Amino acid sequence: MVQKKPKLNDFFEYTEEDLQAGRSALMRGWSSGVEPVFKIFVTAQGASLWDAEGNEFIDCTAQAWSNNIGANDPRVIEVAVAQTQDLTHLRSNYDSIPLLLMAKELAASAPGRLKRVSFCLHGSMAIESALKLAVKNRPNSGPLLTLYDGYHGRSVATMAMSWPHVNNDFNGLMPRVVRIPQPYHYRHALPGETPEQMARRCADMLRDTIRYGVNGKPAAFFMEPVQGNGAQLDFPREYYHYVRQVCDEEGVLLVWDEVQTGMGRCGTMWAAEYYGVEPDIIAFGKGVGGGFPLAGIIAREDLIGFEAGDDALTFGQFPVALAAGLMALRVMKEDNLLENCVRVGEYATRGLWKLAEKHPLIGDVRGPGLNIGIELVRDRQTKEPAAHEAMEVYRLGLENGVIFGTSRYGGIGNVVKIKPPLCITIDQMDRVLNVFDQILTEIEEKR
Repeated sequence: MVQKKPKLNDFFEYTEEDLQAGRSALMRGWSSGVEPVFKIFVTAQGASLWDAEGNEFIDCTAQAWSNNIGANDPRVIEVAVAQTQDLTHLRSNYDSIPLLLMAKELAASAPGRLKRVSFCLHGSMAIESALKLAVKNRPNSGPLLTLYDGYHGRSVATMAMSWPHVNNDFNGLMPRVVRIPQPYHYRHALPGETPEQMARRCADMLRDTIRYGVNGKPAAFFMEPVQGNGAQLDFPREYYHYVRQVCDEEGVLLVWDEVQTGMGRCGTMWAAEYYGVEPDIIAFGKGVGGGFPLAGIIAREDLIGFEAGDDALTFGQFPVALAAGLMALRVMKEDNLLENCVRVGEYATRGLWKLAEKHPLIGDVRGPGLNIGIELVRDRQTKEPAAHEAMEVYRLGLENGVIFGTSRYGGIGNVVKIKPPLCITIDQMDRVLNVFDQILTEIEEKR
């Protein structure tokens, strides 16, 4: 006889009125504004979610790009439950077995000299850890450097490092940051300029800014190897190597924010491996915990480390999340998810370029792997951003059983994102592409 698994309502009784009261009390800090008011998701598995009415949705957001191995993998749940029965919390003064094993595995997975690991629970805090480590190794430094359209989190410090916040009430609290143009070839190339030429020009602007554009040499240059929330944008391959060269020449640390690209989303464990560049610090998060909160940094072994009190968080070394992360790494290998990411990503990208022949709304399709962005434009000649249409894709996707992602927040971006769990099948991706095709047809017919 199969034993019934306990559910939340086995422990807590509630009514629809209770849920509505909770919704009224909840203060939100991030929403598209078009989600169905009464939509509640209750279960997930693999690349799918189900709502309270039993409707299935293919999740092309991997829930904030976090369920890389798939939602609720039973192997991860099993090891997490086992850890809860032994030890759920330990202050950061002490070591646990999952802490040490996860540090070992991540150090082994990272390229080159990246062999020192620090943990926390959220990507924003990982970036702050990287920020502190950079400043510790480059004392008395000038402002930080980031890219146009970069995104590094929603803490006060990381908001300053991200593309400008609309109606910013927090500016007085933010650290000094200078933004550098990125090689966004689709939008900002000079007439006749090749991607490689633009990569060189933008790297030269980085060098000039370090030398002439700031008061005090910056401690670090922070960049996402594939920009996520800004425009779902990857760069010409040469750019990554030019940037590494500039940072070496100028003595500026190179920090890669791999909170979204890490844990296989490019088809390699780290984007650093995909692009063949070794940064000085990698920040990780989201997918690394297998659905549990886990983040941190991997730093060059020769950098000065943290001292007592520099970077301590009460739950920063959460044993349950660390155990889950260990199993997530194993699942990545056992299920060949890197290979599946490459295979399904290439399949989806080919399908989207085919749809571009049919739909004038599609201006550009970007990758790599399952890091797919589709830039929507109202006119291919002027490249006028189709932000409203992007939000319509999101809204109509929900009505048709597919959760698409969008760039930026508050409906001000024009890029649709397809970044599902790496376990997604070809059949599921066909469903995604068919729904996308149908939605674009509906939007274009209305226009």
